[in-house]
Amino acid sequence: MDRPNSSLFEVYLRLRPSDADRDRFLDVDRTSTIPTHITIKPPADDKRKRAIEKFGFTRVFEEDAGQLDLFHETGAVSMIEGVLGARGREGRDGLLATLGVTGSGKSHTILGSKSQRGLTQLTLDALFQHTAPYRAGPENAPSVFSSLCAADVSEAQLMPAARFLESIYEESNNGRQSRAPTPGLESSFVSVGGSSSRRHVPRVSALPQVPAIDDLDITVDDTAEYAIIVSMYEVYNDRIYDLLTAAATLGKMPQKRRALLFKNTELSPDRKVVAGLRKVVCTNLDEALLVLETGLHERRVAGTGSNAVSSRSHGFFSLEVKKRHRADIPGPWSGSSLTIVDLAGSERARTAKTAGATLAEAGKINESLMYLGQCMQMQADNANSANPSVVPFRQCKLTELLFSNSFAPTVGHRPPQKSAMVVTADPLGDFNATSQILRYSALAREVTVPRVPSITNQILAGTAAPPPPSNASAALQEELDHALAAIASLRADLDVTQLKLEDETRRRREAEVSWQAAEDRMYEMEAEVREEVWAEMEAQMALEQRRWRAARDEELDRHDEHMDRKLEVMARGIDIYEAPGADKENAEEDGGRVAELEDEVGMLREKLAAKEREKESQRSPSKKMRVLKTRRWDGSGMGVEETF
Repeated sequence: MDRPNSSLFEVYLRLRPSDADRDRFLDVDRTSTIPTHITIKPPADDKRKRAIEKFGFTRVFEEDAGQLDLFHETGAVSMIEGVLGARGREGRDGLLATLGVTGSGKSHTILGSKSQRGLTQLTLDALFQHTAPYRAGPENAPSVFSSLCAADVSEAQLMPAARFLESIYEESNNGRQSRAPTPGLESSFVSVGGSSSRRHVPRVSALPQVPAIDDLDITVDDTAEYAIIVSMYEVYNDRIYDLLTAAATLGKMPQKRRALLFKNTELSPDRKVVAGLRKVVCTNLDEALLVLETGLHERRVAGTGSNAVSSRSHGFFSLEVKKRHRADIPGPWSGSSLTIVDLAGSERARTAKTAGATLAEAGKINESLMYLGQCMQMQADNANSANPSVVPFRQCKLTELLFSNSFAPTVGHRPPQKSAMVVTADPLGDFNATSQILRYSALAREVTVPRVPSITNQILAGTAAPPPPSNASAALQEELDHALAAIASLRADLDVTQLKLEDETRRRREAEVSWQAAEDRMYEMEAEVREEVWAEMEAQMALEQRRWRAARDEELDRHDEHMDRKLEVMARGIDIYEAPGADKENAEEDGGRVAELEDEVGMLREKLAAKEREKESQRSPSKKMRVLKTRRWDGSGMGVEETF
């Protein structure tokens, strides 16, 4: 089975070493000098009677393969040369990713351990070691930094490494601990200033120094000047977040992380970039390693039943190499990038024992890996098809980041990025999860159905050999093999569909719970609004009632005062006196007049009392009866108050 040359990814398989004596379900095919195939056999207690499958890769690295073997044989060196660019040419983007089940050795491969460096550290070492004579020096740092800012195409926030690291490790902060120790760095930290409230600085001298790559030969354009820019981001719950921005806000008020966009910008019409990242300009390897550790401390991790420190996001470490010709200084910079990706491991909820937010994160991880598997399966099918199909890489952020720049651009003449993927597998691990990863990551696949001999053949096995099959039986057997291969393929598709169904069911349940919570909250808000409106209406009614009563009382008081003033005027107008020396007739005449006036005053009193009673009957029943004070007239013409 020949390796397809048109694959978007070169896929390598690495087997994890193990000292256990259990039966392996993965066997390497050693018929060729360089192994490229592996056979996976179902366990003996498998009740589904699954077929034996054979997977083809670009190369298979067995358990004794070291980090340096992977660095040389996976194409990392050629990617570094492509990013640096040949003389007179621009660089070519590169992508190196790791994929595998949780606990299969991804972190060891990509980040190393306490004693060995990973592919990321080896790449950094090679890049800084071979560009040392040609990198922009500190003597013209301000002009170089300003020109780099002007040449950036991703609308990024550039910072020199010295200022970035000083803002994190030398300023007082809130003593926040790292989210996950990087392999090999758990005991290599020192405290800045001897204060426990300050963040610990990784001691670069304590990091592993092997394997060494001093004898590595890389072609560098000696007519160019280089600058290296580092950035880090993660895909968490299908959103892109900057890891270095989160680190720079350490010790300040906590802020909600802002999701970034993966898009074409005005200065990059030929490729997509993550816009708005914080990028750090590094001048040496130590600064780059510190920036790497800083970003890794901000990555989302959680403890599960499968892994004590399980990554809950897909991590991206980007090395952007800026290049310009020395003869054109100060001239424009051209850039290409090498991205190293640590994909989160697929996991089963039953094995990992996840729940709540961790289960939701696992669902997003498995969903994105399922889409990645579909894209890789389609690229494998397209390699052997006369009419290739369109790879649906825009289904999620992960596949969009991995595949968008792998095709020839429609604008400009930039070549597509060179991509490689290292798949890690444990021959003694979870058979179901491992077979699923191998099934959609392999470049080619063959299915062999195990034949169970009949009872008659077993009886006659010691006496006579069975006759050779006829042409008809051979054709029938071949047709049966094809049918069983189709069944195996359908079962693989069924596994993917079941995974998708589980994810959709989980999302539907989450949506129903969210909808029920929103409905309950709506009812609560409606009751609160009704209560507030009722209380406000009651207050307005009570205020209006008090205002009306006050106006009525004021009106009655004014009427009483008016009647009192009328009576006073009337009493003042009646002047009864006895003239000295008047005769008896005048006295009688005056007495008659007084009687008439008294009768008239009595009638007026009665009318006034009637009017008062009529008004009192029209007043509110809650109003107390008012007391009307009138004047009673004595014989001397003086008014005496009476109460009715």
